[in-house]
Amino acid sequence: MPSQTVKVELIGVVRDLVRERIVEVDLRDRTHVSYRDVLDSLVERYGPGLRERLYGPRGLLSIVKVYGGGKLIENLDDCVSVTDGPLVRIIVFAAAGGG
Repeated sequence: MPSQTVKVELIGVVRDLVRERIVEVDLRDRTHVSYRDVLDSLVERYGPGLRERLYGPRGLLSIVKVYGGGKLIENLDDCVSVTDGPLVRIIVFAAAGGG
């Protein structure tokens, strides 16, 4: 069973928007907690500005990376595992342009 409280480390422009490096997400009312649940909870708390930084019309933006247990999470519907530890990292890389 996943942890009911997940600590989320925010890195990059998401941290600038939220103005905190680590936030706790309480998901006690859920039987299974997915990485998507964690992201959705953050969007619910911090509003549409955060949604725009994380999601596009086709889902999670390619510049957003979610890590659990030190590994890149490829499927946001995977459950947050007890073995992942209490920390999920969400990194939003700045878009780079070339010329």
